Amino acid sequence: MIELSGYEQTWIDVLDELQNCPEIEVLNEYREIDPEVEDAETSLSAVAHVTRMPLGASFRDCHFRFEYLGSAWQSAESKDHFITGEFCLQPLETTVLNQSPLELWADMTPEQERLQFELRAIDGTPEWGTGHLAALRVQPGIAEPEIWFDKTSDHYYQLELDYQGYLDALRVTKGTFGWQYLFTASPLNGGKATLDRLRTMLDLFPKWFPDHDYEPFRRRLNLAISRPWPRGARK
Repeated sequence: MIELSGYEQTWIDVLDELQNCPEIEVLNEYREIDPEVEDAETSLSAVAHVTRMPLGASFRDCHFRFEYLGSAWQSAESKDHFITGEFCLQPLETTVLNQSPLELWADMTPEQERLQFELRAIDGTPEWGTGHLAALRVQPGIAEPEIWFDKTSDHYYQLELDYQGYLDALRVTKGTFGWQYLFTASPLNGGKATLDRLRTMLDLFPKWFPDHDYEPFRRRLNLAISRPWPRGARK
């Protein structure tokens, strides 16, 4: 039996929280350790050698060896609310070294072409198939690579989160669809479905998962709601 690291155990705790919450129905989950995934030092050295990104200590701190790590879930039947979510992660070495560049846009601008070539998916939605995904940007010489999100309407947002920050926020939100928009420059006053979903999350999750702090996400939501919608943008 493979012994889990302390960090890996935090993710098992997240999966158990979802499984043990009577208000949630888990549709699928992934939690198997891949015995071929190397330790943090070896794995990140391989990534740094190929990408020429001098990845720092934060990447070692959040290293995991799950072949796939994730859950697809929805709230149990209720007349009062419905909320869904999903996350699906792979080890950084698999994400960065074994992926082809993403295919995001059909008719690309030069800027989009450069960005697309550099992005590698770190979190997607295979069960629900929403098309949303988060990606790490591979750029030589960068110690804290950017995280980008979404491909709705051929638009991508850079997140105000680094890799470790993304994973930390994901453990709290459990992959509720649209949580990433709280960390973008996108206003939420025009996206009613996403806004309703995030309000539902912030209403219910503090009761369902009281060991987590949702106040920073509430502040983010209030900021996003107050942000003006760009003139001429499609709501």
